[in-house]
Formats: sequence, C-alpha cells, structure tokens
Amino acid sequence: MRLIHFAIIILASISFSLAQQMSLKGRVFEDYLKLLDEVRNKNGEILSPNFFKKALDNYVDAERRYDRSKDAGLKDIRQKLEESKRNAERCLQVIGLANLYLRNTIEARDAALTVNAALYAPKLWEQAEKEMRTAGTRLEDDKIDAATKAGTKALQLYREAELLSIKNGILSEARTEIENAEKAEAQKFSFNTLVNAKTLLLEAETFIEKNPYERKTAQEKADKAAYQGRHAAYLARTIKELSKKQDNWENLILKFEDILTSIGRSLDFETRFDQGFDQSVKTILAEIAELKASEKELLAEKVQLQEQLGIVTEISETKAAILEQQRELEEKIAKIRDQFTAQEAIVIYEGENLIIRLYGLNFPSGQAIIQPEYFSLLTKVQRAINEFPGRYVLIEGHTDDVGNPESNKFLSERRAEVIKEYLLANMDIRPQQIAHYGLGDQRPVASNRTIEGRAKNRRIDVVISLQEE
Repeated sequence: MRLIHFAIIILASISFSLAQQMSLKGRVFEDYLKLLDEVRNKNGEILSPNFFKKALDNYVDAERRYDRSKDAGLKDIRQKLEESKRNAERCLQVIGLANLYLRNTIEARDAALTVNAALYAPKLWEQAEKEMRTAGTRLEDDKIDAATKAGTKALQLYREAELLSIKNGILSEARTEIENAEKAEAQKFSFNTLVNAKTLLLEAETFIEKNPYERKTAQEKADKAAYQGRHAAYLARTIKELSKKQDNWENLILKFEDILTSIGRSLDFETRFDQGFDQSVKTILAEIAELKASEKELLAEKVQLQEQLGIVTEISETKAAILEQQRELEEKIAKIRDQFTAQEAIVIYEGENLIIRLYGLNFPSGQAIIQPEYFSLLTKVQRAINEFPGRYVLIEGHTDDVGNPESNKFLSERRAEVIKEYLLANMDIRPQQIAHYGLGDQRPVASNRTIEGRAKNRRIDVVISLQEE
C-alpha cells in the first residue's frame, strides 16, 4: 500500500511538472502563434511567400529548441520568436501592398476559389498560383512594376480557371452520362439520341462561355444533356439486347401495347392494334385533350365561384358590420334614454339624427337665463353628446304662439344661444361642431290651445347628427 501511495505521489508530481511546462510554453509562444495565424488568414503564404516562410521557419525552430532543451532556456528561443515576429510583420506590410496593387487579381482568386477551381481546373489553378507567388515575391523586393506584370498574368489565369471550373462543375454529370452512353455503344444502337445529348452539351457549354454567371439557366441546359445521355445509354442497352433474339422485338411491341391498353382502360375505351398503334394513340391524345379542356373549364368555374364567394362574403361582412354598428347605436340611444326622466326629456331617434327634447328645462318668462337648478339636467345632455364624439350638434329654441311671432323668434334664438354657450364653456367641444337656431312658434309639438300643450312647445331641442363627418 505504501508503494502504491508513493507511486501516486510521484505521478502527481510529474503531471504537475508537465502542466507547468505546458503552461509556460503556452505563455511564451501564444502571441507569436496568433500573429502567424493572422498572416495565414490574410493569404500571406501566397502574397508574401518568402517572409511567410521565414516567419514560419523561425517559429518552428523556436518550438524545436524549446522541446529539445531540458532546462528550457528561453534566451535563444525568444530570439527565434522575435525573428519570426519581424518576418511576420514584414509579411503583413507586403500584404498591404498586394491589396493596393493586386486588388483585382486577389478578387479574381477569391472568385475562382468560390467555384472550387483547385478541384475542377487544377492545372490552370496551379499556374495562376505560381504567377501570384511571383507577384508577391516581387513586392517583397519592392519591384512594383514586375509585381503588377505578374499579377496581370495571374488575373487572366484565375479567370480562365474560374470559367473552366464553372464548366466542369456544371457539365461534369452530362459529360459522364454521355461517356457512359458511348461505352454502351450508343454510336451504334442509339446514334440519334446520342447526337442530341452532345448537341445539348455543346449548347450548355457555349451558353456558359457567354454567360458564366447565369448558372441556373446553364444548369438546366446541362441537366437536359445529362438526361439525353442516360436516355441514349438505356436505348443502346435495350436495342442491343433485343438484337440477340428475333422474338425480343415482338415482346417489346407487346409490352408497348400493354402500356397503351392500360392507359385506354383508365380512359374507358378499348384499344385495338390490328392496324398498328396510330389509331389508339390518336384516341388517347384526343381523350387527354378533352380532359385538359374540361379541367380548364373547371378551373375557370372555380375562379368564378371564388369571385362570387368573395363578393358574397364581402356583402355578408358589410351587413354584419352595419348590424354591429346599428346594435352599438341602439345601445347608446338606450343608455341616453335611461339618463332622463319623463319630466326632464324624451329621446327621439329620427332618421340620421338623435333629438333630446328638453321639456324639463324652463326659462323665466321673456328671459334667456339658465337657472342653476337645471345644471344637472344639462350635465346629462353633455354625457349624451359625448357618446358621439366629433358629431355636429344643433341647439334649437322653440316657443308657444302667445305674443308677437317676431319677439318669440328672437327669444327662442337667445335661449338656444345661451345653451350653446353653456355647453361650449363646460365641454371639450370645437365651436365649429355646435350651432344654434331659433324657430319661435313655427314648429309646435302639441296644441297651443291648452296650458299643457303650450308648456311642451316652450322647449329646447338638442339635435345630434349621427352621420360621421
């Protein structure tokens, strides 16, 4: 047990020592490694190949010295790392020059990378990379003109590599299918279909050369060529097999007749082949055309029904909205009616107007003064007006027929005006929203021959318009 305990202590000490060493190495090398990664991410390996190689070699040498050194003396290691740093910084300076003088070439390189030029156009890619490294080397030597010249060559090569990569990437399937068809002896057994596939492939290739970035259309053309390539291979294999035995041709024709028979059966007619395929094919095509016409008519009817349904739905929704508005209006009118007693007023819903006929509001004889005892009644009138915010309000003054008609009209005008002024002073209402008018004895609501009738005729009518402005 003691030996095991001692071994555990030794292992723990070794682990701790290794961890310390690793931690020390990480602290020593971390910043220099980050700088190298930055240079690598900015394409320093190709834009400034010599300085990048020196920086990397210095760093690797420092690591090797560190790993070999038992006492991990840091002086020489630090020196190598500082050399790596100086070369990396010079590399970044050259990268800055490259982004200035070789910007178009760098963009062309990025575009070629996007379409996997290294995979689909390897030779052109390598040539372009070689010229790009040459341009970078010339920049390291401060030979700007030579760098620009090499960069121009690289630019052209990258563009050629991009175009070839687009071609190979899009056309690879079609080319493979055509090769398979040729291996299946399509030249002998399905010559026309093979020619069709090659023609489509050529059209796709020509289209790419003229429109290299319209890849969707190019892919569609290439897919057609690939299909015809597969078609040619299938036909070649089938015809080759049929050629081995004479009765295979009969079996093929019978198989085709079975297909037509199945289609005819689904269309409810009997196919006959004693005079060949033509009549049955014509009948099938006619049935299909009729079905398409029927489908077109059904679609047109569907559209028409949908339009009619939309109209009905719109009418229904409009009616529902009107009914809802009517219900809300009736609720408001009922609420207003409930505020007033029979002695105070009656509420009349008449056309587009709501009339509050104030029987309970009286003025001193021959005067237009509101007495305080009627303030509570006018507060109810204010609540009623507030149920219809923004609506036009007309205050009408009325009298009985006792006295001079002109005097009665003037008095009714003054009484209507003081009610209007009272409401303006006690409500948040615009002056343009409320008006007054005196009608004198022109519009009685009861007989002026009785005391009760004349009392009803001496009144104020508050007319609230229910129409929205």
